[in-house]
Amino acid sequence: MFGLFKRTKIENWEIDLIRNVITKLPSEYSNLIDQINEGLLRGVLVGVSDILGYVAFTFHSNILKKYDRETERDFKLTNIKVYDSKSLSFVPYEIYVSSGTISGYSLIGCKGRDVDLRKVDVSEFKKEYIGESDYNRIMYIFNEEEKKLLNPSDVYSILIADKEYFHLKDLEDGDFIGVDENKVIYRMTHNPFRKEEISKKLSEVLKEY
Repeated sequence: MFGLFKRTKIENWEIDLIRNVITKLPSEYSNLIDQINEGLLRGVLVGVSDILGYVAFTFHSNILKKYDRETERDFKLTNIKVYDSKSLSFVPYEIYVSSGTISGYSLIGCKGRDVDLRKVDVSEFKKEYIGESDYNRIMYIFNEEEKKLLNPSDVYSILIADKEYFHLKDLEDGDFIGVDENKVIYRMTHNPFRKEEISKKLSEVLKEY
């Protein structure tokens, strides 16, 4: 996973595109524009997910604290189309929101620099809550206190060096708290990659970070 990072610098077209799309959505999504305008987005991570065309955002932590809502369910905005000026056709674009903040996007079928920012179609957009199946797979390892501290939408499987881990909670700049199936707790950092085992109780870790 971590060896796949291709770039970390966010490009202007990425900010302009997501702002243009959200501007065309109903007013209930206007707070996402506020996040962008206040400078929430710090950079990007490429290759961190098996979602086709997915690019994750990293954040300025002081602004993230203002908008992060850990109890809110994760969702994505789908059925959005943007125009590829090279193929002269519309291609799919999706926006991902995690714990109330913009977490990333997926763009399939073209290079971002070829998108015509003026041609955006949101006429059939949908809001889809992201599944919680990975949480259901391992919920038996958590006690009642830990379940109250976890957002099921934040729990998802990650394969690193042929071993499965489960993401539990984001930290800064793409780092995260995770566990394995034996409930061994880790702090995962990516730049450089490091897997640090944490000996505290999971409830203490979730409260601390």
